[in-house]
Amino acid sequence: MFTKLQHLIVWAMAMALPLPAAFGQTQLTTTPNASPQATVSQTIGLAEVAITYHRPAVKGREVWGKLVPYNTVWRAGANENTVIRFTDNVKVEGQPLAAGTYGLHMIPTEGKWTIIFSNNSTSWGSFSYQESEDALRVEASPRESGNFQESLSYEFVSLGPDGAVCQLEWADKAIPFRIETDVHAAVLASLRQQLRDKAGWSWQGWHEAAAYCLQNNVSLEEGLAWATRSVFMSPNPQNMSAKAMLAAKLKGQGDAEQETKIALKTLGEDLKANTCTWKEYNAAAQFAMNKGQLEQAMAWSEKAVDMSANMTSMMARAKVLEKAGDTKAAAKVKQDAVARGTNAELNNYGYQLLFSGKTAEALEIFEANTEKYPEDPNVWDSLGEGYVNAGNKEKAVKALKKALSLNPPDNVRANSLKLLSQLGVEYDSPKP
Repeated sequence: MFTKLQHLIVWAMAMALPLPAAFGQTQLTTTPNASPQATVSQTIGLAEVAITYHRPAVKGREVWGKLVPYNTVWRAGANENTVIRFTDNVKVEGQPLAAGTYGLHMIPTEGKWTIIFSNNSTSWGSFSYQESEDALRVEASPRESGNFQESLSYEFVSLGPDGAVCQLEWADKAIPFRIETDVHAAVLASLRQQLRDKAGWSWQGWHEAAAYCLQNNVSLEEGLAWATRSVFMSPNPQNMSAKAMLAAKLKGQGDAEQETKIALKTLGEDLKANTCTWKEYNAAAQFAMNKGQLEQAMAWSEKAVDMSANMTSMMARAKVLEKAGDTKAAAKVKQDAVARGTNAELNNYGYQLLFSGKTAEALEIFEANTEKYPEDPNVWDSLGEGYVNAGNKEKAVKALKKALSLNPPDNVRANSLKLLSQLGVEYDSPKP
């Protein structure tokens, strides 16, 4: 009759694997391991999953049913326990498994395999495995891998925002098992902790947490509380809009008309309750206009202009007037806005229009800027770029050459020359 020690020695010799130092001569030197250690890791949601294992090689042997016997607990690797670690709670093949470190074992069969997560992760292989220490058992269906794998490996495939498949690959088989995490629950738990630290010291942290709830339609009540805290700390267009939309989602219960009413009511209450600038009223007007509430948009845009008649507030008012069908009044406000605009304001606004696909409107602004600041090479460069986008080569070349004639700074010169080159126009512009 073999003792447990004799079983271990015979089994290790059959696997062509080194014996633990405790059962042989003390090793004082370091030499390469026949089954080298490896680690693979993957982030799934916020959870970090890592597997540390040893990689035996086939070496011409018949693996399944021979080298690795069927219906016997196997270490799923070589040498010490194969160890799998989870930083967060997960589900494996739909079954819950708590965050922690586990010994990973498998029971191969000619049909479905059993994947075992043992609370004991510090043993030598599966020799001392005890079923009573199991944290979880799940079933997996092996498949033909398609590519022969000489050395055993683990790989994460089919990655998604809340799950991935981990699979052992060796010889001609792959044994996959799916790992999932509740991303939203993990993120919310993390946000709660973060808001107790530096993130909670400013309105941005509370706003970002609220925005996560809004974007993912989760924990809306908590999100609304976070948005309210953000608005209390520093009311601004971003957090006030987020709060309004969260209130609408939470209380509107999917009724679009009701949600709009709630959002506008919430926004209006915050505008009155907080010390707001023209920027908040201007953003509220855009919000109302996008919701089709033109009367409210008109009132808030008028308030914004009254507080600060600048190019941004006046252009926004012009949009509301256009939307309401009063094109004559819109044109007058737009004209006044351009007259008030600084060089930088006009240039930036022109590019906003250009990047939004409103090329004709952008050209109007760029032309107006060249009329106000004809000696600035940058305004001509911007006009030339606008005409390039409009496909008007003749006017683009004229504007770009004008920019180059005004001794532009290096960045403007480089842009004008690049655009001329794209148009197939050579221009000798020696740097002074």
